[in-house]
Amino acid sequence: MHIFVLENRLYMMQPGLIENILKLDRIAKTDGNKYPRKRYVYPHLEYLLTKARQITGIVGLRGTGKTILLRQLRAAHPNSLYLSADTLPAGNDLFELATFLAETYQIKYLFIDEIHALPGWEGQLKKIYDFSEMQIIFTSSSALEITASKFDLSRRLTLQHLPLFSFREYLAFTNKGEVPPIALDDLLEKPNELYQSIYPFEADFKDFSFLGALPACLVSPLPSVVSAIVEKVIQRDMLTAGKLSHEDLLQIRSVLLFLARSGIDGCSYSSISRNTGITKYKAQQYVALMQSASLVSIILPYGANVMPEPKILLVPTLRANLSYGVDENRLIGATREEFFIHHVTGASLTVNYLKSLRGEKLPDYILFHNKRKLVFEIGGSGKGASQFKGTSIREKFILSQPGSTQGIPLILFGFLW
Repeated sequence: MHIFVLENRLYMMQPGLIENILKLDRIAKTDGNKYPRKRYVYPHLEYLLTKARQITGIVGLRGTGKTILLRQLRAAHPNSLYLSADTLPAGNDLFELATFLAETYQIKYLFIDEIHALPGWEGQLKKIYDFSEMQIIFTSSSALEITASKFDLSRRLTLQHLPLFSFREYLAFTNKGEVPPIALDDLLEKPNELYQSIYPFEADFKDFSFLGALPACLVSPLPSVVSAIVEKVIQRDMLTAGKLSHEDLLQIRSVLLFLARSGIDGCSYSSISRNTGITKYKAQQYVALMQSASLVSIILPYGANVMPEPKILLVPTLRANLSYGVDENRLIGATREEFFIHHVTGASLTVNYLKSLRGEKLPDYILFHNKRKLVFEIGGSGKGASQFKGTSIREKFILSQPGSTQGIPLILFGFLW
């Protein structure tokens, strides 16, 4: 039994606890060394760990590789320890444990997986930050709980969102090609030149949109992996963090299936309400929860005098795997738009969709970049200049998939990050 003194009080560790923690840590370190390739966010996590005085929380959809990232960090840093919070027996105080590890084993870096399994984790992290020099990076499969709790830690916490793969990252992880990132200015100015070197990857667009964007599908490329992740998000994360009833969960499934089977332009809070039999208020509540859980993206309209009904897009892979028998030709327009939104938002660009006061069809999106307003219409190779009726914005671009001479190949946006 381990006994130590903290603030003039004796604390006793449960028999075998430290031995078990150290054993699991050794396994995690070995596992981290098995994965030499790292997500593109890894260098930024290294920076936050070694150069910034912050607690870092990694959030994102289940299956994006958060646990592997922590284990890779553990393998790279001496004086560190990996701890899976869901393996700790009930009643253990994280601050006391961290203090013991620092004093006895000189642990400087603590990597905590599944932190939401610890009751009162926010207060314990705050205490570690305030009364020790230990640096912490943690993850949680419950993005909803972490997002809701970040204000309790105030200035001490930096949240790092771990997205699905970009198209570029997917190609690297599947050993199909290492391509440097493409700057947006270059993409707009010399698309044909850039496309000459990456057009062979056009054939990978479908695989990326179906399963490839989700890192968990590298090991198990099965639709059941996607549906199982969605089900865990609904059954565990939303039920707990959203304080929902089982009736709510049934309605959320209905909303998600409606979104997957519908075109993007036809999805609004009003249409969700009509087609699923819930109130418009409930539709807004459920979609907001889905956004917090990284299942959907919400894009607002551009302009001061338009109704603030958003466009609701699913993240890549969801539509293809939740539409259940809908002809894929009916889904391709939505899939292209979701590819575009995934990559421009992942590149931290500001984007809105265009909507007229009278509801006329306008080009799809407006992007704001270096004081420029850029309008984009997304579609197949047959799109033409006639798509830009109704907008006076000067810089207009057609994005085509597959790529064509009529505009900019859409897959170029997959290399922004």
